[in-house]
Amino acid sequence: MPPLAGWTLWITGFVGKVPVLDGAMSLFASDFFIPVSMSLVMLGLWIGHPNPARRQEMQRLVINASVALGISTLVVRILNMWDFWPRPFQVADPVLSETAERAALTVFYLPHDPTFPSNAATIAFAAATAVFLGHRKAGALLYFMAFLWVFARFYAGIHFFIDLAGGAIIGVITSLLISRLFMPRTEPLPSLALKLARYLYVA
Repeated sequence: MPPLAGWTLWITGFVGKVPVLDGAMSLFASDFFIPVSMSLVMLGLWIGHPNPARRQEMQRLVINASVALGISTLVVRILNMWDFWPRPFQVADPVLSETAERAALTVFYLPHDPTFPSNAATIAFAAATAVFLGHRKAGALLYFMAFLWVFARFYAGIHFFIDLAGGAIIGVITSLLISRLFMPRTEPLPSLALKLARYLYVA
């Protein structure tokens, strides 16, 4: 069992006590609400700035975030080849497994793919980090959404804390490497991609 597993039992123990909170966490934990919301923020950055030069800077941020999402997802897929430990509702401890299963069925559902690292945490923090490097307010908003998403999944009993922390670390590190080291060294490819996007009237 992963370290700090007791945190999971404590958090999931709140499920069922406050129906309004369960409803909110169900929305935030879903596979759609936070990812779509984050995508809309990045779409706003892509098209929303009236100044062409600043808009191009924002578009480069979105490109960096997109590349970081892809690379970090690949890292997760590779790590998921090893099933490090079960999800909270799959452990041998009957108290933890029953509490987590009840929480998952109330707030989310019972996923059975590998749990470490959390793909949700990875992509959320990869996107937030890439945007934060060039737009503090938008990046802070994305970080807030990322924290909300991973906390909701922790609350739902489908991840241990270490799964989420591991995913967040992978997302942040991958995004920093992509934004600060990889993308600047791939010029003129990012500039050509932007030119192509403008030619196709999508930038």
